[in-house]
Amino acid sequence: MDIVIAGVTYPMRASMRAWRKFEKNTGVKVAEVDTSDITLIPELIFYFVEEGCEHNGMRFTMDVDKWLSKIEVSDLPLLVEAMTEVMGGKQDKKKKAKKGKSL
Repeated sequence: MDIVIAGVTYPMRASMRAWRKFEKNTGVKVAEVDTSDITLIPELIFYFVEEGCEHNGMRFTMDVDKWLSKIEVSDLPLLVEAMTEVMGGKQDKKKKAKKGKSL
């Protein structure tokens, strides 16, 4: 999955290493990240992007502070959606019609 920030497309990968780096550097468990502290979402995505770039053989030299400077408040809904999707939370489930009893 990719995300576009400040006109640049970055790959994202939600690996266990990215999770561990986020938790080690912030002291916050990934499971605790939600909209109550909106600054954690862009930071978590930073680690997913860092991992995505490495996985794809791309050079990514930004630090967290520089990454956060690229993100505008108007980007937050996109970040929430991207975080949910890359972590496997967004699945399109088609509703099945319930079959009535045959007489």
